[in-house]
Amino acid sequence: MDGHDGMLIRVQSEWNGWRNGEVRLRDLQSVHWFQPSQAPHPLVHGYISCTNLVTGDIPHHCDPASLPHRLLVCVLKRHAIPSAYAELARRAGEQQTVPPAAHGVRHAVLPDPSRARP
Repeated sequence: MDGHDGMLIRVQSEWNGWRNGEVRLRDLQSVHWFQPSQAPHPLVHGYISCTNLVTGDIPHHCDPASLPHRLLVCVLKRHAIPSAYAELARRAGEQQTVPPAAHGVRHAVLPDPSRARP
């Protein structure tokens, strides 16, 4: 991921929301596939620190006494440069375990496309 580390990517807290922000690709942690309620398919998600937002606003209660806050965010394919999205999809596919549930929702791992039936 060396060439993309400093690249800014758009993230949002809701897959179908309008509020978004930009973070450096290197700051997106625990990248995984997750299918939110009513989403058409699993989407790339990861965690960021609220202090890593470069621009924009990801809604959350930001109490300075408890900084930094770990936020679950979504990266939509249509909002990402293809090479950056490919890197995130690769990282999500490497997840061996399902990340802990966030906000009472279940996470899912996307099936490995290399094992798809012909």
